Amino acid sequence: MLDFLSGLAAPRLAELVAAHLPDGPEPVGRKALAKFAALLLDPGTVTETIAVLSLPELQVAEALSLRAAGTRRSDLARLLGVAADDADLGMVLGRLEWHALAWPDGEWIRTAPIHEVIVGGYGFGPSARIELTQLTIDRLQRIAYNLDAPVGRDRASLVDGVCAALADAATVRAKFAAAPEATKDLLLSLADDDPFYFDPRQMGALRTNRPTALRWAVDHGLIMWNPAGMAAVLPSEVGVVLRQGLHLEAGFRADFDPAPPLQVPVEVSVEMVERDGAAAIRAALAHVTALLEACGRAPVPMLKDGGVGIRELRRLSKAIGGDDLDMRLWLTLAGVSGLIGVTDNRIAPSAYYDDWLKLDPPAQYGELLTAWLMMDAAPLDTSSPALLRTQRDEAVSVLRRSLVSLLNGLPDGFALPSLEGINALQMYMRPLLTGADAEEAYPTTSMLWRELELMGLGALHAPTGLCRALAAEAGLDGTPRRSALLTALERLIPAAQRTVLLQSDLTAVATGAPAAPLAAFLDLAADRESRGGGHTWRFSEASVRRAFDTGSSADELLAALREAATGGRVPQPLQYLVTDLARRHGALRVRTVGCVLRSEDPTLLAELRRVKSLAKLGLTELAPTVYASALPAGETLAALRSAGYAPAGEHADGTIAFDRVTRHRVVRDQDKS
Repeated sequence: MLDFLSGLAAPRLAELVAAHLPDGPEPVGRKALAKFAALLLDPGTVTETIAVLSLPELQVAEALSLRAAGTRRSDLARLLGVAADDADLGMVLGRLEWHALAWPDGEWIRTAPIHEVIVGGYGFGPSARIELTQLTIDRLQRIAYNLDAPVGRDRASLVDGVCAALADAATVRAKFAAAPEATKDLLLSLADDDPFYFDPRQMGALRTNRPTALRWAVDHGLIMWNPAGMAAVLPSEVGVVLRQGLHLEAGFRADFDPAPPLQVPVEVSVEMVERDGAAAIRAALAHVTALLEACGRAPVPMLKDGGVGIRELRRLSKAIGGDDLDMRLWLTLAGVSGLIGVTDNRIAPSAYYDDWLKLDPPAQYGELLTAWLMMDAAPLDTSSPALLRTQRDEAVSVLRRSLVSLLNGLPDGFALPSLEGINALQMYMRPLLTGADAEEAYPTTSMLWRELELMGLGALHAPTGLCRALAAEAGLDGTPRRSALLTALERLIPAAQRTVLLQSDLTAVATGAPAAPLAAFLDLAADRESRGGGHTWRFSEASVRRAFDTGSSADELLAALREAATGGRVPQPLQYLVTDLARRHGALRVRTVGCVLRSEDPTLLAELRRVKSLAKLGLTELAPTVYASALPAGETLAALRSAGYAPAGEHADGTIAFDRVTRHRVVRDQDKS
């Protein structure tokens, strides 16, 4: 692996680093490169990489896993039933090299430890390398000698040498030809059936070194046996050669399906696709904004075990439009974009939401799209509450990007014939994540297609222009990443409107998305009636009073309306509404009081207002014998007593409320029974 990495051109190495260390520095120097090589050879890394392979890539990887030390390209081609120079095989090997799972080394193909991740393929036993690492040095030396491999005292070199010999199909065929007939029969039976072999008598003979058919195979590395274990096993390197047959005629063939399932694209109107996509984009942005506004007005409670339940989803969908399934997507999108947070087990807009509102609508939606593409979430999976992680999240995340890439491969003006066809191609592109059963894979594909429709990326089973821009931005179109998303969004989403049309029927109409300050002002002084492609507000006594209640005067409100109006024109009915309500606003006032003081002596009450130490009571005359205090009854009584007066509390029926003396006692244990 280190030699392979050292031979890569700088741009190619940078791509590989970006794929596996997106936040890490590019390795500089041989030591750093060796560390990166160790990461690529780690079985965990190999597992993650294999999970995203397409069907033919996975099939070739499975064939390569049968020989841990690598294989000659000619042997691999024979195993797959194609010519050594087959173009499809070359293309797939190129993709595996791109993933750093396999790379050429002369006539050989070397691999990462695929054999540790894919074990038992086609019913073969594990690779010889897995078994050899458990043997003693002297046993390794004996096997190496019998296979004509280098014999030394270093364990790692011995294992490498034996594995390299067994990876050579010609060597395995030669050793089989030299074996006793009884050994041949044993080897062929293990190759045709279960590769694991256990016979107590034969195992006993191995421990006493008696010459048997099994002993010969073990000594020559054709069967692996660990004295600490119970069974012997035919390693995959030997099994594949024996199943193929000992001559060049056809024998066992591994699966290789380089061509995707046939899906004949159908013609579709580009205009209709773009129209539907543009409408979905505007609706999506409006729904997310409305959802965040709703959360700001009344934070959404979470369930005891986390997530948002169906009752709250239905309440939100009724309040802002859409259905509860859509709400799951908008909530998740707001969460992964950092637009909401949790406080006191309730969901409310985050501080970043105010900054997001200041962005132009294309930039706002660009952030949502980028978060959607990369999110590890399956928001439309109804098996759990919204915003709660599920076991499917990571797989769905990969399949989401796969679907964007798949659609991007269609030419303009063409669509896939059906959702079933999309499902079949998804299964071809990511077989390990979808599974082999079309019916089981279909719900996930359907769920992801619904997401694409809601986000304005797909319509009529075809990609929109925005889908292509997103693929280019993320590097999913097979080319280096390039900035394309914001430009596409600026064509689809009008810039934020700074003014609205004020009409004589007391409505305000914005044909596009309003700027955040304008929307905030109108939401205060009017009530929203619609949102989406156009936004409508209606002014009423209640809404204008709401503006006055926040401290606006008639002059300030009319000035703000003129600034918000297209052409600065405020219709006369709206002016009348503002001025009339301003005249009546505050004619009746409500004051909060802590308690009232009552006395038959008005002079005594008037005296209290002149005492400086009682100024904190904020005494106000309600009647000659009744004053209001701003403080509660207990604090008012204490203040009066501190000032030298002798007040008494009073019940609602006018009787004096006497203080009770509280005596605290400790209850002994024996008194509790």
